Amino acid sequence: MSRVLGTESEVLALSPDASSSKAAQGLRLPGKWPSTGSNDVAVWGECQGSGSKPYQTQVDLSGPSFKCSCPSRKFPCKHGLALMLLRAGGQVPEGSEPPVWVQTWLDSRQEKAEKKEAKAVQAAAPADPQAAAQQQARRENKRWEKADAGLQELSLWMQDMVRSGLANQASNAQARQRWNTMAARMVDAQAPGLAARIKECWDWVDSHPGWPRDVLAQMGHWQLIVDAVRRRDTLGPQVKTDVMAALGWPMDKAEVQAAGLEVDDEWVVAGLYTTEREGRLMERRVWLQGLHSGRMALVLDYAQGGRGFESAWMMGRHYRCALHFYPGNAPLRAIAASGNGAAMNAQDAQPLTDSATSSGLLQLSQRIAANPLQAIQPLWRANVRLTAVEGEWFAAWPEYQEESTTLAASTASLPVPAAIPDADAWQLLALTGGAPMQLFGEWESGPQLGRWRLLSAWQTRQGDLGQSAQQCIWHNQGETV
Repeated sequence: MSRVLGTESEVLALSPDASSSKAAQGLRLPGKWPSTGSNDVAVWGECQGSGSKPYQTQVDLSGPSFKCSCPSRKFPCKHGLALMLLRAGGQVPEGSEPPVWVQTWLDSRQEKAEKKEAKAVQAAAPADPQAAAQQQARRENKRWEKADAGLQELSLWMQDMVRSGLANQASNAQARQRWNTMAARMVDAQAPGLAARIKECWDWVDSHPGWPRDVLAQMGHWQLIVDAVRRRDTLGPQVKTDVMAALGWPMDKAEVQAAGLEVDDEWVVAGLYTTEREGRLMERRVWLQGLHSGRMALVLDYAQGGRGFESAWMMGRHYRCALHFYPGNAPLRAIAASGNGAAMNAQDAQPLTDSATSSGLLQLSQRIAANPLQAIQPLWRANVRLTAVEGEWFAAWPEYQEESTTLAASTASLPVPAAIPDADAWQLLALTGGAPMQLFGEWESGPQLGRWRLLSAWQTRQGDLGQSAQQCIWHNQGETV
């Protein structure tokens, strides 16, 4: 059997919501499926519903991509999930030839892929390269001018808020509308990346005691982008690429593969964070730790209108694949051009040791110095303790020299604000008994210290062969404060 979606946890990771998972569990009975089959390319089956004609369900394993004749608007639907759960449990025959309705669908997908590839090749080789380059330059200049005009408005808006006092935003009845209007203006200015940051930042207003500090930190990042766009003609190619990424300008997959660095490694899922954008667009940030390269990577996945994510990344699991990093200084964002594949078996995976994550602060400082426009940075820290002060959570760890062979702890560092739901924080304290632990999260620079959104917690455990390895004991289940 193909290892793609070969386990129950991998299948359920694609579920659009909890109700779909529950419904799929109720359909994973062979008696509800008059016919099923699979090969190395696809899985198919007919599920008997309330009507006389069974629903035709099929899965292309190369995506994976789901199709079902049921009227559900969720993707994948409960029938697709149930079929793959049956297959994961060894209840779907293997090696059979697909029926006509499945083969027709597979052929149409292949035809569309070939046409798309041919179109990309044709676009990559224009009839007149010089004319095409000039046309591209004109389009790019016009885009920069639109962004510059919109960002000047953003700068004035921020100055007005700081002049009147950020705390007044919490008591201003029209504040939300003004923030939404500015976010819409950024979309018009072709800066969707800033529009998303503005909407996310508004959610912090009056959400916790230190919210003015966090909002001011975000505004500092926005002003950096404003200044960079204004001085774009003096920037080097790498810095200019970072500015374009901060504005949210997309880059084709082919461009990333051609211009970005390829790193083949064994990647551990260190953190997952899912948030909802405008128009029922779900964004999932997947943070990966390379065990051999020592690199951190960020894979962004999107799902629209209740559809599930196409790639099944599971917290704490290991994947062997090649990632292509976006060009720029200290790049983090990457794509798995050929997919992440199935999670590795525990006996084949290299353990995540303390040495792989010990230089978290050093790497953080190097990345921020290389690209200060990247607002969110990954951060590992060991020997961390959580404490609550006046309704806000803080994290503190001992100070020691990075990369030291003898990590002799000295005095505790100044606690930093930690974003974590109250229930999860108390759960962590109960799981660890208050003992130090290793935490991973998203670091956002700010006044004085910054802010750390916690995504996972790890503790050292002894393996079967006596080696010590970090194991995930908690991970973020959704959006935090």
